[in-house]
Amino acid sequence: MRWAMLLSGWSEPVFAAPGVSPRGTGCAWAARLAAAVFVMGGGAAQAGELTLSSGFEYTSGKYGDRDPSTSWYFPLVARYEEGPATFKLTLPYLRNTGAVSRTPDGVAIPGSGGTQEGLGDLVAAAGMTLLTHGDFLVDGIVKLKLPTADPDKELGTGKTDWSLQADAWWRMGGLMALVTLGWKKYGDPDGVDFRNPLFASLGLSWRLSATTSVGVFHDWRERLTPRGAEVSEATLYLSWKPEPDWKLQVYAVQGFSDASPDLGVGMLVSRTF
Repeated sequence: MRWAMLLSGWSEPVFAAPGVSPRGTGCAWAARLAAAVFVMGGGAAQAGELTLSSGFEYTSGKYGDRDPSTSWYFPLVARYEEGPATFKLTLPYLRNTGAVSRTPDGVAIPGSGGTQEGLGDLVAAAGMTLLTHGDFLVDGIVKLKLPTADPDKELGTGKTDWSLQADAWWRMGGLMALVTLGWKKYGDPDGVDFRNPLFASLGLSWRLSATTSVGVFHDWRERLTPRGAEVSEATLYLSWKPEPDWKLQVYAVQGFSDASPDLGVGMLVSRTF
């Protein structure tokens, strides 16, 4: 969910004047037609617009084990916006080390104790602006995760997942608020019966200048198994646009549960065409 927020560009969506379609700006962590998660960037594009993004995320956590496990996540993301619709593909490269291997969507898989790396799961997404009223709008999003990661390397579950979510955006001067609510259908690996959890995010973004904004958001997800833990983690980020078509985002992550990393850092670079 964290990459989905960053890659969506939710930190600075633009609301147009009455009668004019709003458009998303910037790059979400994505993101979430190339590579992992989709969230509408605060509205629909007035004309066809392609954004390519890439970067990295490093996380470390114990996930209920005695020793920490680490993960590197390198996504390739393509997002295309036209009218009220957005389409996105994300394909990551993963490098996991330790007794627990955590997938990008927050599933903890028993690891080998060594290091495994390779392509992650491909995520395709499509969204539509459902409601626009002044400085308030609502987006609807559907995502499909295809099992392209190798389950024998503990890089994925080997199963197909899909989800539905709604994002509500509200602008108040230089302040932007976002609330996300969704539901995910997980495919069950052999011997595992995953629940189909609700997930949610709550965030705030402040525009410091025409090129710079900062924000914070919290991600939450219900537990996947009766003895598992809920996802609970917060992300603080800085977004900077040195040029109109370029965006740089850096961020830090703090986890608050055994299903979340203890800490993490990341960077995302995006170019719009």
